[in-house]
Amino acid sequence: MKNAVIYARYSSDAQKETSIDDQIRDCKKFAAGNGYKIVHIYHDDCVTGKTDDRDQFQKMLSDSTKGFFDTVIVWKLDRFARNRNESAINKVKLKKNGVKVVSAMEHIPDGPEGIILESVLEGIAEYYIYDLMEKTTRGRMGVALQCKHTGGRPLLGYKVNPDRTYAIDEYNAETVRQIFRMYANGASYSEIIDEMNRQGRKTAAGKSFGKNSLHELLRNERFIGIYTYNKIPSENGKRNSHASKPDDKIIRIPGGIPAIVSMDEWNAVQTRMQKNKHTQASHKAKIEYLLSGKIFCGECGGAMVGQSSGNHEKYSYYECSTKKRLRTCHKSNVKKETIENVVIDYTINYILSEKFREKIIDLVLQQDDEKQKNIQLINGLKERIRQNQNEIDNIIRAIKAGIFSQSTKNELEKLESEAELLKDQLLEAETMQSPEYTKEAISAWLSKIAARTKKSENENKYLLYSFVSAVYAYEDGTVKVVYNLGDSEQKIALSDMNGAGDRT
Repeated sequence: MKNAVIYARYSSDAQKETSIDDQIRDCKKFAAGNGYKIVHIYHDDCVTGKTDDRDQFQKMLSDSTKGFFDTVIVWKLDRFARNRNESAINKVKLKKNGVKVVSAMEHIPDGPEGIILESVLEGIAEYYIYDLMEKTTRGRMGVALQCKHTGGRPLLGYKVNPDRTYAIDEYNAETVRQIFRMYANGASYSEIIDEMNRQGRKTAAGKSFGKNSLHELLRNERFIGIYTYNKIPSENGKRNSHASKPDDKIIRIPGGIPAIVSMDEWNAVQTRMQKNKHTQASHKAKIEYLLSGKIFCGECGGAMVGQSSGNHEKYSYYECSTKKRLRTCHKSNVKKETIENVVIDYTINYILSEKFREKIIDLVLQQDDEKQKNIQLINGLKERIRQNQNEIDNIIRAIKAGIFSQSTKNELEKLESEAELLKDQLLEAETMQSPEYTKEAISAWLSKIAARTKKSENENKYLLYSFVSAVYAYEDGTVKVVYNLGDSEQKIALSDMNGAGDRT
């Protein structure tokens, strides 16, 4: 019997969705029928699924490293996440710990078809949350025009009165003033972070300050009393402070809230930030980081980001984002060229070798049986839709002829409901339909990739996109490459430029 945990979530923005108790009951029923032993239950009440900033969700991710469960059961995939990017990243984290996610109410088969179906379901969930956000934004606009709190966590240094207007929270306002004062007087981000940590000062979320949070704080004009709303657009369910909205879409009311920082201090900070921005930009050049979005720190699990230093001969490397932002990880930087060459070389020698090519071809061709079953399903659904439409047409003709009763009405409603269900099932089946493959076509595609790799960065990027799921860099100089073909993983030494390594 496999050990499993249940994760359930109920959103504050969807009052009609299935309750926590209902989700847990269905998950327990699924577990009992599929050989799972439930060892713990995690649940977040009244928390949105558009980000992974959920207490119980994060605890579940943390506990997955302890090895007391190997499966997470969710009622539906949208309980796990309504953001496809974060869903993928967190599933990689769980997979690293030997844990998989299964849905109690959605039958998702193993293999490529299951991956496609899962992607479709997650896409629908993501669409729902954005549609809901669009509707709620319209209602919040009216509240914003009154300079009142529109929901969420108040900005650091402020508290919300019973009438939803803003007031100053003196303790946290002093944190804001200290940060502005230190930066205006020449302190670096690292010096400010160290001082805030020494005093035990935290962000509005109760976390330690990082370079990103400091940067955003120092740019926020609410601290000089300007009420703003709808200024920062969202991407994938998260606010993107690097993007901007047209001015006519932004609410901006000077004097709308109490000011925490003086105008003189604000101007001094903005002048220094602008000067630093120009200095940094003059030394920047376009550098393509081929492992961007795929490389993670093997020590803390945080994403590693591309960086460069040096004015003339630039040194490009990957740095742990946790180390960069919070200074809580001590993973050494990894030279860009070294790790990219190791992963590319190993992928060419391993994935594109003659031996492994045969395995890839076999994996793809094995889908033929499932494809035939899916074709039969599609044809059967189309025939049932045709029959259903004929029955609806017959009832409509009867109604036009004057034959109408409660039973006729009930039958028509039943058929129309069935028609919608059949159309959804057909769409799902057609979405899962795989293209035609032949052994020759697959082999030719692999040969084409092998011939082009290492000739240009675009070809190398395509190779990594096609086969590499994630890369983990460890402090001992080893690298784990996770390939997106089954559960294939490889662990290799960074110093081994020829790509030879031990398989894990």
